[in-house]
Amino acid sequence: MDRLTNTAYWTNLSSYFGRGGKMLFYHGVSDPWFSAFDTVNYYERMAADSGGMELVREKSSRAFLVPGMGHCSSGAALDRFDLLSAVVDWVEDGKAPDLVVATGPAFPGRSRPLCAYPQHAHYKGQGDPESAASFECK
Repeated sequence: MDRLTNTAYWTNLSSYFGRGGKMLFYHGVSDPWFSAFDTVNYYERMAADSGGMELVREKSSRAFLVPGMGHCSSGAALDRFDLLSAVVDWVEDGKAPDLVVATGPAFPGRSRPLCAYPQHAHYKGQGDPESAASFECK
């Protein structure tokens, strides 16, 4: 019965993805209730069971880890970002989100890219260190 009710076992989403479904995940790395590692673990298992990480990332799903963010928002983080527009752009225009720009009241005037897992934001070595435009996903 546990497999019917515990969604942690629901990792083969190939039927949903096969019909064009898109899914974005996000998780605060400083979440005090649920570990971001649990979300990463689920994402990796889901990708493996749904055609492989490369296929899933290319066509169906992306995950974004938010440094410093607690449970769903807050914390010493840039926790304001728009995943709804990102998934709409992917569904309607075929533009998969490689990054989403985040801002937040904890750091006024600062922006950073949230990179699609497994990539991370890296400073390019030039430009305003407070601007997402000075970073790239690697």
